[in-house]
Amino acid sequence: MRSLLGVNFTLISGQSIRLMVNFCSMNCQSWPDYIYSRLTRFFHLCSGGIFVKPRGSKDARPINLDISSIRLPITAWASISHRVTGVAMFAASVLLIWALDASLASEQSFNQLVATLTSHAVKPIVWLLLVVFSYHSLAGIRHLIMDMGVGEDFKGGVLGARIVFVMSFLSAVLWGVALW
Repeated sequence: MRSLLGVNFTLISGQSIRLMVNFCSMNCQSWPDYIYSRLTRFFHLCSGGIFVKPRGSKDARPINLDISSIRLPITAWASISHRVTGVAMFAASVLLIWALDASLASEQSFNQLVATLTSHAVKPIVWLLLVVFSYHSLAGIRHLIMDMGVGEDFKGGVLGARIVFVMSFLSAVLWGVALW
């Protein structure tokens, strides 16, 4: 005995496909393996630039956007850079934990760490870490202010993003002056 479950899909090119899930008897293949193989084939068709929409979809938005061709608003750049600096801080935490361990190990390792961090080759890295931390902190404060209901509209968001970028630039200059 066989039972079929079919779903129609329309490809972007206009071609129509029907995904058939066949719950067949166990003599050829177990049904979980069969479903897995069918879904794997289906999702393979979905990848590689071919996007599948359900037939009859009234969604007219474009598919597979080329992000590089879109002019993003300043609020989007602020949000993206906040996430990037968060990832950078997470990656830098390994170095910071190493520095903490080295500073607490002995007086000699502390003096060696101070000499390393004050060298001209490492100062740009220290400056970059301080700038990343400053930007991420300022953008986080902006998000907290927005969570309180201030600047949630588009104009307030743009103003907040501009303030964060200007203050981050000023903090980058101040960190540069303090380090050099």
